[in-house]
Amino acid sequence: MAPAKTATSARDRQAARGRELLSDPAGLWSALPVEWPRETAGRDAALPGWSWRVRQSLLALLARPRRSFVYVQEPVDHASALRFLLSVRLPLWGLLLAVLLARALQGSNTAIEVRPAHDLLDPRLTDAVSLWGLLMTPVGVPLLYFCLGIAAHVAVALTGGAPRSIAASMRAVGYATAPALLGVAILDLPLYLGLLPSVAYAGALAAMTAMVFVLTGNALTGTHQIAAARGFVVALVPAVLFAATQAARALLVLPELPGWAPPQGMPYFVP
Repeated sequence: MAPAKTATSARDRQAARGRELLSDPAGLWSALPVEWPRETAGRDAALPGWSWRVRQSLLALLARPRRSFVYVQEPVDHASALRFLLSVRLPLWGLLLAVLLARALQGSNTAIEVRPAHDLLDPRLTDAVSLWGLLMTPVGVPLLYFCLGIAAHVAVALTGGAPRSIAASMRAVGYATAPALLGVAILDLPLYLGLLPSVAYAGALAAMTAMVFVLTGNALTGTHQIAAARGFVVALVPAVLFAATQAARALLVLPELPGWAPPQGMPYFVP
């Protein structure tokens, strides 16, 4: 019992120190705890652990989006940003893979239910591409981070010049997409298990895209210290790209779409 109490007490002290730092902007390295140093000397030696930092960073992004991007240290620590995004995205991805693997091991039926995507692609190819995309999620997250950041930086540069570096734009857009990536991870469970109607998915995707738009607008405005109107105009670029990539993934697995009906007498494809 004593070691457990000691560990709990240490975590409580670390959390208290973290809350103290968050309440004192003058003492912050960053408004996002995931960017805090792992270990420091003196009174800051006992800082909160990674899971606390992830939770508090998500809360900060949602509750204080503009303030979260006032502090930008360069060179930008891309490793911390990517570690944060992967920590948000991958746990539920791993759970989904485990469920799909269990399903595959239990079932012997090789029939494939006809879906809207099969009007354009062979059913076996559709399933292969969908599975490949799902398995590539750990690679897709960094690709999304860099591509959306580059696109946003180009848009900032074309609308009046970019006061800060392309790395700062990547950081801003990357952190701004984190809450939506958590939403994607949650939504993937019913989506890939065939339990999510297309209308429900469309509504959820619209909400996540709006979240990316609002957070990215605040992130770019705070990072580059530009007019809010300009920041939100630029935010349309990564928001649209985010929506397009997620919709493309979903169209491969959605079991139905409004106005679509499976061929009569052919609800299943048997390889």
